[in-house]
Amino acid sequence: MTRLSYRAGLAKIGVPAGANQSYLAFTSRPKSLRTAIASMDYPASSDWSEPQDIYRDESWTDEVQGIAWDGGHWIFSTNANQAKPGSNHKAIYVFPSHSDLKDNSWSQMIAYKDIPHPSVGVEEHEGDDHWGQITYYQGHVYVSHFWDNPHFPNTCQVLVLNDNGGTLSYSHWIKLKYPVSPRPPHRTDRAEFQAINPWDGMIYTCFGDGEISEFFIHDPKDGSFTGKVLPLTPPVRAVQGACFSPNGHLYISTNDNPPGDSKHQMIYYHSALNGHRLGQIPVLTLEGGDELEGICYAPLIAPSAEKVWIHATLLENRDISLDNIFLKQWACARPEVI
Repeated sequence: MTRLSYRAGLAKIGVPAGANQSYLAFTSRPKSLRTAIASMDYPASSDWSEPQDIYRDESWTDEVQGIAWDGGHWIFSTNANQAKPGSNHKAIYVFPSHSDLKDNSWSQMIAYKDIPHPSVGVEEHEGDDHWGQITYYQGHVYVSHFWDNPHFPNTCQVLVLNDNGGTLSYSHWIKLKYPVSPRPPHRTDRAEFQAINPWDGMIYTCFGDGEISEFFIHDPKDGSFTGKVLPLTPPVRAVQGACFSPNGHLYISTNDNPPGDSKHQMIYYHSALNGHRLGQIPVLTLEGGDELEGICYAPLIAPSAEKVWIHATLLENRDISLDNIFLKQWACARPEVI
């Protein structure tokens, strides 16, 4: 791996030559300058390749939203549509690493109805609730959750589960406070959980619609908005999930189509130092029929025997029948800088 100087690294993340950029001025930063400089290198968009997809047409795959890897297990969040014939409960599914990801091969299924609901004493309807992006971090699984209950409009929370070697149990809820965008017109709204940054252990969220110009930083202890943001340059749209890589890059899965291209949805990756876009991964979809959903980082071996690093779920979304999924995985010509 080519070693960068601080000045050369700054140029790679969009800092103009001659600009006075202090390492301590980065909103998100690791504990060492050496680690920060290493994070300024990254794969080119052309460095990615994609082995054959893992396709699953199962009852559990309806409305899969999030994906995580805890070192030995796949963990999926599903937002099963209760109006579809044969639908399951909304649930979190855990599959051991050797699983074929087919029905009943999971090691654990936690149904929505079995989790203590955050709106205590309020009439609850499973169809109102929405599981979203999911992240594993330091022995816990974090699941984005919001619901459209009239008593709690536009409320977003994070479900926290203990993960004991792949066995999940309820821990607590984190209620996310409304953030305020620093950019005019200073929008404030519900922000949905997306990821935890290992550099600072903070929760990162973004608005659920419109132009996403920044990720907001929340304190995991109480969900409060710290007032800090990671700006995204350029902004993104239609965010579905996000994850941080160990090298300090924020990977964002979107339903966004490139200009003039309706056949691909996009994964963008940005520097966790300043939010500068580093590259992109186009994901081939069926026009009008697929939705790119959650994303995670995991160093694994694909069925093709290739080493893969970034994983995302592509949902073959159907109005009436239960959905199928493609587990998408990417290998990289420069894995040391992912």
